[in-house]
Amino acid sequence: MPSHPSSNPAQFIQGAPVLHVPNVRAAVDHYRDVLGFISDFGDDHYAVVWRDNSAVHFAKGDGNPSGVHLFQWVRDVDSCYKEVRRRGAEIAVEPEDRPYGIRDFSVRDPNGVSIIFGQEIEDEEAAQPDRA
Repeated sequence: MPSHPSSNPAQFIQGAPVLHVPNVRAAVDHYRDVLGFISDFGDDHYAVVWRDNSAVHFAKGDGNPSGVHLFQWVRDVDSCYKEVRRRGAEIAVEPEDRPYGIRDFSVRDPNGVSIIFGQEIEDEEAAQPDRA
């Protein structure tokens, strides 16, 4: 696994996808209200949402994005799952330990984009030693 993001990176500070969507404001509303992101910039043609060190950009497009899914590393996948489920996220895949060392789950946004939230299993076990 790659190392966790650094607060003092050597060169690359952050990568962020730009999703072309038919309704920028609706996408922002979903990421803010359901996934817990904040929005500090946006209009009908372009917007950015943030959560901690993760950003997603939206640009006005003619159709829904295709051939893309987002992966978000999180510190506590189970608490993230509970949060977004409580907020009304469409859960596509329930949390599960994967054979490749990741515990993850996925949701689907209104544009059909799959968003996977995951963490390394070792990190999770260290943080939650009483999990069966």
